[in-house]
Amino acid sequence: MITPITAAAAMWVPMAVGALLATYLTPHNDAVALPGMLLFVALSVFCTLFQNRRQVERIVATLQVSETAHALQEKTELVSLLLNEFEENAADWLWEVDADLRYKNVSARFAKVAGKTPEEMNGQYPAVVFGKPVPQAEDTGDLALTMTQAIAARQNFRDTVVPVTINGKERFWSLSGRPVFDKAGNFAGYHGVGSDISEGHLHQQQIQFLVNHDTLTGLPNRTLFNETLAARCKSVAEDGFALLYLDLDHFKDVNDSHGHAAGDAVLKEAATRLKNALDDGAFAARLAADEFAVIYDGVETAGLEAQAERIVAALTQPYHVVAEPLHLGASLGIVLAPKDGEEPSLLLSHADLAVRRAKADGRGVWRFYDPVMDEIQQARRAMLADMHVALARGEFRIDFQPVMDLTRNRIVSAEALLRWFHPVKGMMPPAEFIPMAEESGLIAPIGEWILQEACKVAATWPRHIGIAVNLSPVQLREAGLVDSIARALETAGLEPSRLELEITESTLLDSNSGTVEALKALHDKGVRIALDDFGTGYSSLSYLRRFPFNKIKIDRSFVRDLSADSDDSSIVLAIIGLAERLKMNVTAEGVETTAQAELLNTYGCPQAQGYLFSRPVSAEKIGAIITAEAGHAARAGAFGALLH
Repeated sequence: MITPITAAAAMWVPMAVGALLATYLTPHNDAVALPGMLLFVALSVFCTLFQNRRQVERIVATLQVSETAHALQEKTELVSLLLNEFEENAADWLWEVDADLRYKNVSARFAKVAGKTPEEMNGQYPAVVFGKPVPQAEDTGDLALTMTQAIAARQNFRDTVVPVTINGKERFWSLSGRPVFDKAGNFAGYHGVGSDISEGHLHQQQIQFLVNHDTLTGLPNRTLFNETLAARCKSVAEDGFALLYLDLDHFKDVNDSHGHAAGDAVLKEAATRLKNALDDGAFAARLAADEFAVIYDGVETAGLEAQAERIVAALTQPYHVVAEPLHLGASLGIVLAPKDGEEPSLLLSHADLAVRRAKADGRGVWRFYDPVMDEIQQARRAMLADMHVALARGEFRIDFQPVMDLTRNRIVSAEALLRWFHPVKGMMPPAEFIPMAEESGLIAPIGEWILQEACKVAATWPRHIGIAVNLSPVQLREAGLVDSIARALETAGLEPSRLELEITESTLLDSNSGTVEALKALHDKGVRIALDDFGTGYSSLSYLRRFPFNKIKIDRSFVRDLSADSDDSSIVLAIIGLAERLKMNVTAEGVETTAQAELLNTYGCPQAQGYLFSRPVSAEKIGAIITAEAGHAARAGAFGALLH
C-alpha cells in the first residue's frame, strides 16, 4: 500500500540527492551554495513529514466518522426493533403528543387498548381517550387531576391512575410521561408509557373495601367508623352532628336457640332495615356483634326523634329467618356533638349510657343522653366494687321464708333469699343490687355461694323439709351449672330431691337448647324444678311443655285480691286444675290473710307462702321454728314467740 510519505520520498529523494551532487561537483562551488542546498533539503524533509502527518490525521478522522455513523445506524435499528417488539408483545404501550398536545405516531397497540383506530385517536390529549374535557383545578375529586396539572406545568408525572371508559366499561390506566423540549428550549410535547391496571386496581379496591367494611352486612366496620367519627369531631365546632348508638334486644337468644346461621341472617336483615330507615347523608356502621352506630348530620331534636323512631320501628318488626318469626327489638341511645362531648371516646361512652337507659326503660325505645346518667353510672360502678368486696368479706347473708302445707298445717320447705347489709348504706333492697349483679356477671359466683350455703343449712333440717333456690338467667347459661349444683349437694350431704330450683318466665326468655338440657339433667338427678311467677307472661303454657317442671308457683298478683267471686279466683282455680292434670305441685305466693289461706285450701291449693306464716328470717330463726314445730308446739304460738 502506497502511503503519502512513500510517495513523497519517491519524488523527493532523487531530486535532493541530484541537487546536492550537482552543487558539490560544480567547479564554481562556493561556501554559500552548499549550506543553502542543505537547508533546502532539511526544509523539504520537514514539510514532507508535516504534510504526511496531517494527511494521515484526516484519513483517520474520516474513518472514525464513518464508523460512528455506522454504529449509530445499527443502534437506531436495534432500538426500533425493540420498540416494535415491545408494542407487539408487552401489556404496556408508548404514547407521544406534540406541542399542541395532539397525539402523533399512534401505535396499533395503543389504539387497540383505547378501543379506537389510530385515525380516531386524532385529537387532543387526554380528552380524546377519556371522552371528556381535561379536568380543571377545582375538580379535586377527579383521579386525572394530578396528571393534567403536571402537563399544564410541563412537569413529569409517574404512575398516575386514571379512570377510562372503553366500550362502555370502566377501566383504569396507569400513565407516566415527561415533557420534551427542542434545542431552543421550547416545549415540543410529551413522551410517555401507559398500562392497563384494571384487574389489579379493582382487586386493590376490593381489599380496601374488606379492610373498612363488615363482610357480613356490607356496612362500614369499626375501623372506618372510628376514622369517620374522628374526622367529624375535628370540625364539630362549625358543624354539629348526632351519634346514634344501638343494639338488638335478645339477639344472643337467636344464636343460642337457632344457631349462628340464623343469627347472621338476622344481622344482615337488620343492617338492610337500618340503611333503608336512614335519612340521606347519615353514615351507618356495624361496630360489633349486634351493635350498630349512625352518624347523623345536624342536631335538630324533631328530626332526630323521627329518625330514631323509624330505626326502632324497622328493627322491631319480626324476623322471618327460621320457621317461626323471631321477635327482637332495638334499644337506641342518642348523643349530640358538641353539646355532649367533642371527643370520639367521650361521645361513645355517653351513647352507651343512653342505650343502657333505654334498656332499663323496657327496651325497644330510644333515649337522649342526660348528664345525670353519668352520676348513675358512677354510682353503679361504686356499687359493683362494693359487691365484689362484700362477696370477698362475707357481707352477704341468706334469709329463709317458709312454705306451708295448707292441708297438714306444717312447713314443707323454705325459700332462700339473698340479703346484703352494706357497711355504710345499711340493708340494701335486693331489687337494687341483684339486677346489677346479673348485668355484670357477678351473679354467677354469688349464685354459687347461695347454693352452697342454702344446701348446707337445709342439711341440718328434718329430711321432709326441702330448700328452694332461685336461679338467674346468667346461672342458667353457665356451662358448669349441673356440676356446680352436684358439688353443692355432695358437699352439704343433701339429697337432690330436697333441692328445688325456681326459674321465672323472664329467665326462660333468655333460655336456649343448653338450658333445656341442663334442666333435664338436673331433673334426672332428682332435683325439683319450679316455674315461679306463673301467669304473668304470655307464653307460660308453652314453657310447661318444653321444660321438666315439678311445681307451679302462682304469682302474688293473683292472690292479692283473691275472693270467692273475683276473676282472680277463676284464674287460681284454672292453674290448680292445670297443675293437677300435669301432675305438678302448686304453691301460692303472697298469702297475707287467713281468708286468703282458707280460700286457697278450699280450692285445693296444697301449699302457700307469705307474710301470714312468716317473713324471711335468718338461718338461726328458721332452724328454731322448724325445731319448735317438730316438738309439736302450736304453730301460731311458735311463730308468735319467735317473730315478736
